[in-house]
Amino acid sequence: MTAPLDDSGERVLVSYKAPEGIEAYPYSWSPDGKTLAFEHVSLEHQVLTTVAAEGGQAESVAGTHLGEIRDIAWLPGSRHLVVAGLQSGSFQLYEISLEGGELRQITHDLSRYTGVRASADGKTLLALQEQLLFAVQVATPGRETEVRTLSAGNQTRDGANGVSWTPDGKIVYSSVHNGVFDIWEMGADGSDPERLTDNDTSSGSFEPVASPRGGFIAFAHRDRTHPLNIWRMDMDGTNAKQLTQGERDIFPAVSPDGQWVVFTSVQGGKSVLMKVPSGGGPTSQLTDFDSSSPSVSPDGKWIAYLYPAAQNEPRSLASNETGWRSWGLAIIPFAGGQPAKTFPLPPTADPPLVWTPNGRAVSFPNLVNGVHNIWEQPVAGGPLQPVTHFTSDRIRGFDWSSDGRLAVSRETEPADAVLIKSFQ
Repeated sequence: MTAPLDDSGERVLVSYKAPEGIEAYPYSWSPDGKTLAFEHVSLEHQVLTTVAAEGGQAESVAGTHLGEIRDIAWLPGSRHLVVAGLQSGSFQLYEISLEGGELRQITHDLSRYTGVRASADGKTLLALQEQLLFAVQVATPGRETEVRTLSAGNQTRDGANGVSWTPDGKIVYSSVHNGVFDIWEMGADGSDPERLTDNDTSSGSFEPVASPRGGFIAFAHRDRTHPLNIWRMDMDGTNAKQLTQGERDIFPAVSPDGQWVVFTSVQGGKSVLMKVPSGGGPTSQLTDFDSSSPSVSPDGKWIAYLYPAAQNEPRSLASNETGWRSWGLAIIPFAGGQPAKTFPLPPTADPPLVWTPNGRAVSFPNLVNGVHNIWEQPVAGGPLQPVTHFTSDRIRGFDWSSDGRLAVSRETEPADAVLIKSFQ
């Protein structure tokens, strides 16, 4: 909508019927004030769109396949836009032509760009550059000041896509080197880091989970010919074997006896829980309703998972793997079926879910006042309880050891304003 400064009346430029809509931000007026660029969202897509200042038919910019847009800037004297958007990996800057939607990437680094403005002559960009720095740490609840950092804070995203204790007290974790997603292992003191997978830029391994009985690691993997599926490998990285053949299989969890791998399978827009024998074999469906991020209880009798707290939300509005904006916690028998218990979660709760070692609660990261801590929901009922008391940073992955220690991947996000010249 628009309104004159004298408040003489509002006017609708464009409108959509729910569940489609318009993101309140970003949007940008052309330098001549005749066109507005904005982000139109639907159940499946986010589309860069323009509409004339006088209103009328909104026009989608063809060819702009960006998963999310954080900011938009017009280049003066042209029919080109610069957007801070997500295409693959991280938010970068792109130049987009309104004549045909040609997309050209401007930045190609490990930083994330979430804001952009253009100078009056269109030759210089002012961008907000955020560096995501990750570190894998070991902490004991109640003694957070004694946390031990195992991998120095850097841009290799250590543990951001999964961290897990092994039965012999080592830590397996995801890491990105030179744009390649691999799984690594190190000692609980950070010693002897070793890469277990050998991927290239066309493949990647994520979400490692060590079997509580030892013997293998389950993980999600993709390559040139296969979408994300569940794989397993020996503890030393050898004998990799594909276990599933789904459209998109993610979030593996291993049963305490090591016999099963439970996972999320995205099928036709719905996320369901399934399981597969850890040695290979046919899969079994556990739920027929939206459910994700499973965690198996220490006694092997129950599976905790997340379910969408609100139905019919546009998936593109979400900032998580499932496409849900908010969720609740539920528990089903290991054999599957309807939930035996459900618990509401605050909108600040995030995945993953991990049962506590004693099996009395399910824990998860919770963002309060801009800081992530581990909280837990007692399965017998009762209020949520904080487990850790960190005063900074965010948690991207975590796991409990059998003796009650936490391995956590924590992220800090320093930001700078940077000038970009000669980008055309």
